[in-house]
Amino acid sequence: MFNIRTDFLALDFDGVIADSINECLVVGHNAFVEHLKSGHKIKNLNELHKKEIDEFKRLRNFIRSGEDYVFIQLALHDHEKIEHQVDFDRFSEQNKHLTRKFFDLFYMERDSFSTQQSQLWVELNPLYPGIRDFLSFYEPKENLFIITTKKIEFVHKILSAHGIPFKATTCYHAHGQKTKLEIILDLLDKYKDSPDHFHFIDDQVDTLIKVKQAGIRCHLARWGYNNPEQLYRAKRAGIPAILLKDFLEQFSSTILDL
Repeated sequence: MFNIRTDFLALDFDGVIADSINECLVVGHNAFVEHLKSGHKIKNLNELHKKEIDEFKRLRNFIRSGEDYVFIQLALHDHEKIEHQVDFDRFSEQNKHLTRKFFDLFYMERDSFSTQQSQLWVELNPLYPGIRDFLSFYEPKENLFIITTKKIEFVHKILSAHGIPFKATTCYHAHGQKTKLEIILDLLDKYKDSPDHFHFIDDQVDTLIKVKQAGIRCHLARWGYNNPEQLYRAKRAGIPAILLKDFLEQFSSTILDL
């Protein structure tokens, strides 16, 4: 049971707060074009074939970090057969010599796109229904965090464009040297609280399984990027899946009573 007065709440960004899949497709495509030094860069999805878009969205369920969007493009280019998370992880490992390059290319393209085509970039990063009001009116704000593999500068750009002020001190960037679990444990140490007072919402099952092992209350965002197999794995791990409407009710139902 969530107590908004005493408990902490942490949200992933992509797949929980923002539906960024179209922006990631465009940026990932452009980063791969830069890698190949051939093809043409795009500004919207109308320039791609529907089959490519559908396959990208299917593979999106397996990503963990920015460079993975470019690995998706490589998999599509190579006609790699990827059905499960283990397939995608194996493919990424086989091509790990490209990890740093893909990471740099992806964020270079995102920075360029968000700066030169800012309005279009924001339109490709819509917030999920109800999320804007949820973030705007949530109290106490010091107990609400964003923990994401997305670079914080882009989180702020999107939130600001949607009229949501969010303190930099409550946004955390997870990466290879600092995982989401480590960030949460640091927060628990900072506030001298126990894991069962910390709730974490993410759409990435593997991440949630790791975090849950530390006693954190985890919830799978069903409105995000996951598939039936991942939903089943979450259930087996004792991680409840939650719909967006239920999340908005359960985690903000007592706000007006404060």
